Amino acid sequence: RIVQGCRKRGKPVIVATNMLESMILNPTPTRAEVSDISIAVREGTDAIMLSGESAYGSFPFKSVDVMRTVATRTERAQRAYTGMRRYGSEEADAIDWIVPPTRGGDGGLSAPGLSEMFAYHATTMANTIRTSLVVFSRKGNMPVLLSHYRPDYPIYAFTESEAVQRRLALYNGVTALRMPFGPAADATFDAAIAELKARGYVRGGQQVAIVQSGRQPIWRQASTHAIQVRSVPRDPVVDEE
Repeated sequence: RIVQGCRKRGKPVIVATNMLESMILNPTPTRAEVSDISIAVREGTDAIMLSGESAYGSFPFKSVDVMRTVATRTERAQRAYTGMRRYGSEEADAIDWIVPPTRGGDGGLSAPGLSEMFAYHATTMANTIRTSLVVFSRKGNMPVLLSHYRPDYPIYAFTESEAVQRRLALYNGVTALRMPFGPAADATFDAAIAELKARGYVRGGQQVAIVQSGRQPIWRQASTHAIQVRSVPRDPVVDEE
């Protein structure tokens, strides 16, 4: 109930309850501990955390590896069978609150409401064409909104601020990268895609959805919302003679 309450309100939530307490002294977890990690991931928590297991336990690195393995395998299974946006678990009520934001009584949308509407439809589009989202943000607001709607594919958030990068690292599905923004949007997009490719996050020929949004525009004169799909450049073919 706590996890779903935080998710519904767009607040980050961490599950940290000595999840692998037996591994303070033992090299392998119990079945119940593995189940606890899996349930927390299925509920949609933003992060899971160790405490004594890594602070003073006998197997700190193995504890981290066990938690990572269980979490990644659980997410992979969810993505294959149920999708990341509407998942829940048998232990909790079905998630029925991930719906398009509604307009106000006057038929209009406030600036925050428009951003939320845009994030919802950007997530829907990315899921439809099965591509990652690349977003550029100074304050980190749009990556947070995108994470709230739990796209099936990663969110790569580029920012100039180290503080924003650190904050975004907590949110589910967000990989935050720090990069200075150039004066031209297209050149910055190309540099960001090249950085993702160099890190192995994307490959040549793959499509990515680039999201621009915010009341304080980066490359525009006025606040607008835009999304475009680009292909990652392929590596040149070298003829061998």
